[in-house]
Amino acid sequence: MSSPENLLEFQKRQLDHDQQYHQDIYTLPYPERMNHYVLHFSKYVGRLSRDYTDEMRQEQLEKTLADSTIVVFAAANTLNLDLETELEEMFGVEATSIEEWGQELNPADDSMDSEEVQDWLLNRMATPTGRMSNAMESLDHMEPMNVRNILEEETVEILSGLLIAMDNLNIDLGSILDERWKKIEEESIL
Repeated sequence: MSSPENLLEFQKRQLDHDQQYHQDIYTLPYPERMNHYVLHFSKYVGRLSRDYTDEMRQEQLEKTLADSTIVVFAAANTLNLDLETELEEMFGVEATSIEEWGQELNPADDSMDSEEVQDWLLNRMATPTGRMSNAMESLDHMEPMNVRNILEEETVEILSGLLIAMDNLNIDLGSILDERWKKIEEESIL
């Protein structure tokens, strides 16, 4: 299957993947599905907090970027978000391709090396993940909080950080996602 060109095409590819290969999660009620995705983001923040050798760092960053982006697409699909429209509204920029999004969102003139990206992305993902966790917990307690609004905003915020990190590391999103989807699909017995 050829790699998608824009964010909505990636979201559609993720939806097809989830319907076929993650039925256990795809069939959960929306709040449980979102809780599952927030747990994934927490896991990736933990992965980013680890010390890696220089050789391991690039591999772990690519894996974390792929996995996190897949979960962003799945969460956005659950929330019925058009990520391109949301990025345009949140950041006031427009782009047509994944590469353009990374360039438009990246505020730095100088690119970061992999160690700097790891530290930067850890900080960039920790706050939205914490806010999403707090929102999901407030739902458990039936506290007065706009849970949906927080989940939407922070999903887009996490995506923006991922796109900036990929831009800094010159990572082709299509390639790393195709590899990851293929690996997951090959492991399935159905």
